[in-house]
Amino acid sequence: MDDHQRLTGLDEAETVALASEARQSEYYDQLESHLAAEYDEAVPTENLRAFERGDGARAVSFESTAGAGSRPAVAVTFHFEGDSDAVAQATAERHGVDVDGDVELVFPTGIAPRPEAAVRDIVRPDGQSADVEVTVTETDEITTYTIDL
Repeated sequence: MDDHQRLTGLDEAETVALASEARQSEYYDQLESHLAAEYDEAVPTENLRAFERGDGARAVSFESTAGAGSRPAVAVTFHFEGDSDAVAQATAERHGVDVDGDVELVFPTGIAPRPEAAVRDIVRPDGQSADVEVTVTETDEITTYTIDL
């Protein structure tokens, strides 16, 4: 298992502190505005989780309780590189009947990964190879990948 795969859950105090950093970022505001304007949804406030990878990168997720199968309907995740308080990646992930494809990934345009990286790292992190169809919608503020598995 490499350092990217090794995860350690953070305690409550660290989780709350990381969530506070995420909420203060411009990317939080962009995702929050997009979810509200496009889907009449809010960034979830329940099910707050945080972890640290073996390489020192940290992440915090806000997940809704209702969802599609084992996945939340909406999850928003912020990644921080090492000890930095700067957000390296921010993602809103939508599942369920309101999504055009099987999953929809929403990123602030300035830090959106390429579609193949998003599929590999977020949708298929277990290494499963499968053909997927990705529809890309991009504005100045938000990039959306609608993915059919």
